[in-house]
Amino acid sequence: MPQLDFLIILPQIFWLIICFTLFYFTLSYLFLPFFLKTIKARINFIKNNQLLETQLNQIVFEKQQSLFKNLNTALNKIRSVLFTKLFHLKFKFKEQPYKKTYLIRNKKILTASAHSFLFCNSLLLNSLKFYPLFLNKKS
Repeated sequence: MPQLDFLIILPQIFWLIICFTLFYFTLSYLFLPFFLKTIKARINFIKNNQLLETQLNQIVFEKQQSLFKNLNTALNKIRSVLFTKLFHLKFKFKEQPYKKTYLIRNKKILTASAHSFLFCNSLLLNSLKFYPLFLNKKS
């Protein structure tokens, strides 16, 4: 077989070794440092982005907390205004035409509805049924 002739295969092996060593040194001394620099730059870029993200998340969280705090104070002011303006009813009769039990029930209903309104208890509000007195409905 002429392909395995000793005279033909020796120069091919020689040039293979020379080309391989040149290729190896070129890659390891020229391109490998360039690749390592880009990898390190990417790692630093990712770390900086993560630090920036955590700082931004912390800033957003602090802003949310301050917004919730301001919102709660505003809602408490609104509740107090509504309570003092709408639900702070005092019955002062010179002559009490109603029975004492009727006034006690009325007071209980008013305080229950005030508490349910202030604490936004929709189940309690839906369970109360108010009827005008002239309908004489008994439930």
